[in-house]
Amino acid sequence: MLRTLRRISPLLVALFIGGVTASTTVLMAGSLAGCTDENAPETHVERLKDPLKRTAAVKRLILFYEDAMTNDKKDRKGKNVAPLLEKILMPLIDVAMKGDLDQKTQGQVLSFLADTQDKRAGKALAKAVSEYKPDDKRGEKFDADMANVVRGLGALGVPEANAPLLKLFVELRASYPKARYKGFYRILRDTMLKIADPSWESQLIKLLARPIKTLKKKQIKAITNEVFWQTVAAEILGKLKSRDAVVPLIKVVLSPFKVNLHTTSIVALIKIGKPAIKEGVKLLNGDAPKLIKYAEDEYLRRVKDNDGKVNKKVQATAKSSYKGAATIIVSNIGRGECIEPMLKAAAKGDAVTKAVIGRELSKLPADPGVTKAFKGIWEKMSLTQSMPPAGYAKEALSSAVGTFFDQKLAVWLAEKALELKGDEGDVAPVQQVALEVLMKTAGKADWPLIEKLAAIKVTRPTKTTVGKAFEKELKKAKALVDKCDEKGLDCYAKVMASSEAQKGQGFEGIKAAYMVATKGEAARAKLVAALPRLSNAAVRFVAVSAIDRLSPKGSKKTADALQVLVDKAYASKDERRIKQFKSLNPFIYRLRARAQ
Repeated sequence: MLRTLRRISPLLVALFIGGVTASTTVLMAGSLAGCTDENAPETHVERLKDPLKRTAAVKRLILFYEDAMTNDKKDRKGKNVAPLLEKILMPLIDVAMKGDLDQKTQGQVLSFLADTQDKRAGKALAKAVSEYKPDDKRGEKFDADMANVVRGLGALGVPEANAPLLKLFVELRASYPKARYKGFYRILRDTMLKIADPSWESQLIKLLARPIKTLKKKQIKAITNEVFWQTVAAEILGKLKSRDAVVPLIKVVLSPFKVNLHTTSIVALIKIGKPAIKEGVKLLNGDAPKLIKYAEDEYLRRVKDNDGKVNKKVQATAKSSYKGAATIIVSNIGRGECIEPMLKAAAKGDAVTKAVIGRELSKLPADPGVTKAFKGIWEKMSLTQSMPPAGYAKEALSSAVGTFFDQKLAVWLAEKALELKGDEGDVAPVQQVALEVLMKTAGKADWPLIEKLAAIKVTRPTKTTVGKAFEKELKKAKALVDKCDEKGLDCYAKVMASSEAQKGQGFEGIKAAYMVATKGEAARAKLVAALPRLSNAAVRFVAVSAIDRLSPKGSKKTADALQVLVDKAYASKDERRIKQFKSLNPFIYRLRARAQ
């Protein structure tokens, strides 16, 4: 019996040990499965291969990236972000390229790839743009993700994305809800402008040449779309300094149907510079028959579109409608070689032409001949002469004196205003404008003239004086002159930049800016240095206009300094600051054009 038990015991032991071993193996296998590290990116990268687990894996990997970005304070080369991207970027690029995800998750992947600003993601982002089909349905999360893709391509500068971006641009209608969703069309515009691929030139010129068929409200969507396409086209062509775009841009300025594009096109012509002067001067001199005919046809077409009648007077106006546009183009380019053509055109022009040219002369480089010509135009202009777009020429010319930032010219205007004879209703408005201009530029020595002009009696519509409307401003101006006139430039510059001078309508700051400007080119540096502290739009505009006027030959250095302010404003993403400083752009372009 004992011997039998002894024989059975090894078997029982073996069975027992085998059972324990089998159980332990099962337990260990379960333990190993439970030890999969959910916090390891590699775990979720591996799960990307499984269609059932792919969506959850994508979301988890993106969450890893977001946490790393937070820990590294948005530094994509930080100690947490950089090594993580080396593990997850290429797998997620591969997933995005295959396009096997649902739209929501695909959008999340694309937004992630755009945010990395890694050029390796460029091909996937370009593919996404080429496949994106904007329609007129309501915007959704995926459309916002595509906006991130477009923005990301602007930062990456990936050449293979440029053709898809242009295709998207020409297909996107700004009137679409999706285009307007979270500013998609503005993001696309910013990206296009940042890239400005020269290969786009011919396509953009074709867009610019398309007519706007009507301005009737029932066609507002079509108008919105064309204005978007052509505005962006003009901006990019200007940045490219496209010679081939000069005539198409001039045609935009000549068309009353494209009034919303005029400023952008003029700015583009300023950027192009020298090549634009040649065509602008030919038009100003009446030596561009095709452009003149185009302007006439567009003018008449607009009259008809506005349900107006085309009579002899309208036809005569149509024939000369090109002159105003030509004057604005040439004067705004503002190079020295523009002076002679402008003065010649004024000399041989009719009263309206003289008035329009006279109003624009201050945009040309400071020159004794320009000032002399302006005086001649002012003196010969009748008190009742009207000028486009509305109003009287003598008043408009008097107001333009302020844009010369010339104290002597302002005194001359005031003295001439005192000599005016005629109907009180015609004379008093000019005298009032002359007082306003002199008030801004007058020093102590000019104050008796101000008092004399302000004291002129007016009987209509009620008994008053020319200076009555400016009582508060005259007191402030006098106080500032008493404070700073003897101290000079530094005193006026300090007041101009003070927080007190930015309050309300900012008249004290405006007056101080004018006084700084009257000190000549030496004041330019003071004006540039003060710009970041000029929060009042009116004060800032006077300062930058003075900088422009004090730079007759342009200045790359000054243009660069202004560009820094614009770039900092955009980098801040503060809409208020962006709005403040983007108005500097036309002045920057003119400073560069003059310096060419």
